Amino acid sequence: MDRIYFTEEQKFDQVWFRLIIILSWVPLVVIFGIGIYQQLILKKPWGNHPTSDAGLLLTTAFVFLIMAGTTWLTFSLRLITEVTEEGLKYRFPPLINKFKTIPKGMIADYQVRKYNPIGEFGGWGIKVGTFGKGKAYNVKGNIGLQLILKDNKKILFGTQRPDALQAAMDKLMKPSQF
Repeated sequence: MDRIYFTEEQKFDQVWFRLIIILSWVPLVVIFGIGIYQQLILKKPWGNHPTSDAGLLLTTAFVFLIMAGTTWLTFSLRLITEVTEEGLKYRFPPLINKFKTIPKGMIADYQVRKYNPIGEFGGWGIKVGTFGKGKAYNVKGNIGLQLILKDNKKILFGTQRPDALQAAMDKLMKPSQF
């Protein structure tokens, strides 16, 4: 069993983010509510090119199913990062369910740094940066562990515990005492 030096789980739990997701439902509920009321209750065709009643109900159900799935996915996403004696491990369920490992021997350099999530990576989530910035796994904030691998690939992991992550990486990367 690997010795764990650091573990962290982060979620998209910012109030403003959840509010945006929830408020994105309002226009859909209003628009489809008006359409269903007008066409099914008042019996007046809705729109310039109205569909059948069944078509309207199927479209409404499809749109709400997509929105419900997107909402569930957004509220389910989380970044789990671990530093063990083997290397850095991460998961991003429900997109990446099994731990992926970056072995200690693949890491050429590392540093905890401040970064610009939008400017460097286009936001939060699993992102590919522009102009050689590499890949980022982040859910909030602007502090992360920047890894530079021996093949010159760059990977950044967002963190809310920078000091603990730095200490764990220092412990991991410390030369063996043999």
